[in-house]
Amino acid sequence: MGIIKKGVLILSGVFFLQHCAELQNLASVQKPTISVENVKVSNISLQDIELLFDLEVDNPNPLSLSLASYSYDFQINSNSFVKGTRELETEIEANGSNTLSVPVTFTFEELYNTFTSLKSEDEAGYTLLGSVGVNVPVIGYVEVPIEKEGIFPVVKAPSLSLTGVSVKNLSLTGAELEINVGVDNPNSFGLNLNSLDYEVDLNGLSPLSGTISEQVSIGQKESGALIIPVSLNFLQVGMAAYNALRQDEFEYSLNGTANLGADLPLFKPSSLNFDKSGIVNILK
Repeated sequence: MGIIKKGVLILSGVFFLQHCAELQNLASVQKPTISVENVKVSNISLQDIELLFDLEVDNPNPLSLSLASYSYDFQINSNSFVKGTRELETEIEANGSNTLSVPVTFTFEELYNTFTSLKSEDEAGYTLLGSVGVNVPVIGYVEVPIEKEGIFPVVKAPSLSLTGVSVKNLSLTGAELEINVGVDNPNSFGLNLNSLDYEVDLNGLSPLSGTISEQVSIGQKESGALIIPVSLNFLQVGMAAYNALRQDEFEYSLNGTANLGADLPLFKPSSLNFDKSGIVNILK
């Protein structure tokens, strides 16, 4: 046999073995494994919350694959609450792995409107059902299911009200008052009242407005208070104010905006608008 023929046979054998190896690789291709490795609250405020689901994607194949999309159904009490989808162009190298983060965001107003019983709860349970679309060599497009159960904190807005008006000094020319504002915290974590912009109307007198910047801390499931000092000049506001202060109670309206923080990781300082009215006792 000539040298050339031997060379051709050797090369043919090499190509054949390579081709067999490639075919064996293709025959062993399988779906990737996807699991939820971590769930965390990535953002939270009085208004909304974002949960971040980290999916670990493992490619067991000697060939790369690509993630095409994901979809999810975030359920509470076995009822669908938030759904989402997203297109992807993420490559997973051969025998490699990658983390895919899936954010789920909703407002607490939406939560309470849908599940009214949660207004009295400190946390809620959820089930995340979903799938990740994957383009796998040989197999083609497949969807890999995911499922995760857990809990998340439920945030409720505190309530503000005028709890009393103390008359510290009263004369024919003016008065020194302390307006007591109560803050009720219904949450299982502490709140910090950072500032308060307010307008208060007492018995139809000229509205009093201002800003309180002194921080007040309110413990979990507790009530706190702040004091608004007020000086009245009867020559300016009229003697009707003097006569009103000699009574036992006031009709009042209180409105404004409170800036609140919380003893909760990742909690964003949040603004809370309030508007309350009622009758308050005059403390002398």
